Amino acid sequence: MKIEVKLRLRAAMLAMCMLSVCGLPALAQDSGAPPAPPSGQDGPPQGGRGDREAAMLARLTRDLSLTDDQVKQVTVIEDDARQKMMALRNDTSTAQADKRTKMMAIREESQAKIRAILTDEQKTKFDEMEAKMKARGAGGPGGGDPPQPPPQA
Repeated sequence: MKIEVKLRLRAAMLAMCMLSVCGLPALAQDSGAPPAPPSGQDGPPQGGRGDREAAMLARLTRDLSLTDDQVKQVTVIEDDARQKMMALRNDTSTAQADKRTKMMAIREESQAKIRAILTDEQKTKFDEMEAKMKARGAGGPGGGDPPQPPPQA
């Protein structure tokens, strides 16, 4: 029974890590102006994976005060990681347990690459963000605290 709980916890943590890795590339989009309200006919449907990815990069950009050059580099790193993750997900010859291990390695590699382009001050903040994410993920079998609602403007 304990092993099953540990596996579920690891799966939840992996899901959070995958969101972190896969979410950053779309966040490199210019967020200077608020998006136009959905008209029902133009643009992609709202609330998809791209929104989470955009929010992740925006948060990194804001919290770490990334330069435009750093944003471009993070986008390239995350695009590469996302492509590797998708290829691994589509690989039917690899066992699920092996996929999970490889996905964690891809995430760790991309995090190390991101960390390498940061200043010392940014690295400290980045490490704090990572620690908070891991702490939230270890909150229990459900994967931690539920997401907080966005602040009211």
